[in-house]
Amino acid sequence: MSSIKNNNIAILIMAAGGSSRLDSPKQLLKWGNNYLINHIVHTALSAGIGPISLVLGSRANEIQDILMEKVIVLINPVWQNGMSSSIKAGIASLDNDVEAALIMLVDQPFVSDVLLRLLAEKIGEKEVEIAAPRVAGQQCNPVAFRRSLFPEIMKISGDRGAKAMFKGRRVGWVDWPDERLALDIDSREDYRLALRLKEDQSSASSGLASR
Repeated sequence: MSSIKNNNIAILIMAAGGSSRLDSPKQLLKWGNNYLINHIVHTALSAGIGPISLVLGSRANEIQDILMEKVIVLINPVWQNGMSSSIKAGIASLDNDVEAALIMLVDQPFVSDVLLRLLAEKIGEKEVEIAAPRVAGQQCNPVAFRRSLFPEIMKISGDRGAKAMFKGRRVGWVDWPDERLALDIDSREDYRLALRLKEDQSSASSGLASR
């Protein structure tokens, strides 16, 4: 049983990047009848974990205009300095009663609220410092960090996340069966693949429902 209550675990959604490998902002890609950013925010809210903060940077005003659900919005004025600057902006904003931070990425459409709850439960285990999912043995995002690691997270730099934090840490793994979790939308080709995988899943679900 987790020693950390869900309301003491913050979700930080990283959505500040400029999508340099796409011809449009990944936050504003269409996903079903909505935008990708709203899909990600809805998933976070559905998990019942909070508070939830959305870190924006590039085209922040445009993104805020289409948000459909209310979350804390943080603006990273130095988003060009890379992912680390957005992670640090999120961590620096957290109240003292937050015992862990779960970092999500805006370009992972196949993260589920079930996975978020499992990661929240795992980070609450006594010996766990970091909780992360694995797909076929490969580490994926999102990742949860205990508060004890926040000072070290505040020292990371460049266009990278906190992957280097794993070395020598007590990691609690959540083995996840859905291989789509490993897909990040970084290019137009990734986006086409994600849409195809989404459509395949929808078709399969419809087929089961009609039996």
